[in-house]
Amino acid sequence: MKAIRIATLAAALCVGMTTVAAAQSTEPQQGQGEGRRGGRMGEWLLKDLTLTDAQKEQVKTIREKYLPQQVELRKSVQATGGPPDDATRARMMDLQQKQSDEIRAILTADQQAVFDKNVAAMKARMAERRNGTS
Repeated sequence: MKAIRIATLAAALCVGMTTVAAAQSTEPQQGQGEGRRGGRMGEWLLKDLTLTDAQKEQVKTIREKYLPQQVELRKSVQATGGPPDDATRARMMDLQQKQSDEIRAILTADQQAVFDKNVAAMKARMAERRNGTS
């Protein structure tokens, strides 16, 4: 009887570990796959800002709101194997702008000034990369 319980427990643990591993491998994580670029861009936009706990939660909620749409667009681009077409690129830019606008709206006036400076710096870096002068 005791051997059956141990065997059942071992089997349940194996199934549980497999389920957790599968769930972890399908979620985008910071620094890997889907979340890598968006995470870095988000860090740049919020650089030098001290957010309250409430603001941090709001930023998290805003990012989670747009994440499924961004992941879907990235996957559609990856499926083609090439760069995004103009329509997809426009949708990506639109989502990024909406997310940025929502995040900016939760900031104080002083924080918005720093945020705007960070946005300008990020756009300048992106332009440098496009022109090959990084």
